[in-house]
Amino acid sequence: MKKLVTFLPGALMVLAASASSQDYADMHKQLDIMSDIMKSSVTVQDGRRAAKITGIDSTYLQGQGIVFTINSSSSSRDFGSFNFNFVMPEIPVMPIEPPSPEGRNSQEFFDIDVDESVSKALENASEGYERAIEVLHGTRDQFRELRDEQRDLAYEVRDIEREIRDIEYQLRRADKEKKNELDAEANKLKQQLSKIEQEKNQVEQKVTELKKQQELKNQEQAKERVAFYKNLTHALADTLCLYGNGLRTLPKDENVSLILKAAGDKDGRRYKDQIYVFNKKDITSCAMDKIDVAKLLEKGQGYQF
Repeated sequence: MKKLVTFLPGALMVLAASASSQDYADMHKQLDIMSDIMKSSVTVQDGRRAAKITGIDSTYLQGQGIVFTINSSSSSRDFGSFNFNFVMPEIPVMPIEPPSPEGRNSQEFFDIDVDESVSKALENASEGYERAIEVLHGTRDQFRELRDEQRDLAYEVRDIEREIRDIEYQLRRADKEKKNELDAEANKLKQQLSKIEQEKNQVEQKVTELKKQQELKNQEQAKERVAFYKNLTHALADTLCLYGNGLRTLPKDENVSLILKAAGDKDGRRYKDQIYVFNKKDITSCAMDKIDVAKLLEKGQGYQF
């Protein structure tokens, strides 16, 4: 009798472990099914662009609930397929004065200056690289032309100023006749210098205008991001309302969390993740039409990390 009593606790532990293992196996199946449903059903289109899920990772945290980590992308007629993980790099500042020719030629200096600036801005944005190249290509070419023009004008200014200094040095030792000749030459050079300064101002105005255009592009991209993730979030919540009851193994008092990668605010050279936490009871209520999608989103806890 003692042996039977001793055996029972161990048997109960084995049965509990087996039940738990079966629950986890069922949970895996349900997560895989729900991931497939999300991928196939979440498509947001407005004619010009569409959104889709490119990857979902899922896991279960005992006592807390299910976590879906979602990567997404958009496609448009203008840019093809892209995502919004990319942070638009600032336009490299163009040097006003020509560099010292010591060590390397000027063309090499300017090419490396721009290429290194853009490369550093892009190195942590590999997923958005193709999108970035499309957006930056035209602007970069325009800036290269303006930069070359600024460089040439700066060289001209430097040469003319050197000639004027030479003339001023000669004037201190020249006779009257020679001074008149040198003064005339100096005045001619100063007129050229004034003309070049006007050209430099025009180029700087073009640079300012180009920066404004880039800022407008950045603002447009920011608006697109907001609309993109708002629509995607609504589509995901709608999917939970329609198919959330399929997560039968999830306890009623636990949650379903969605982590939308790079859907939050800009933080340095990255975007924060947007996280939503929904209680299974609320998902069930939405599935039974007791609340709608908007109410489910309102009841869910949202934050960025």
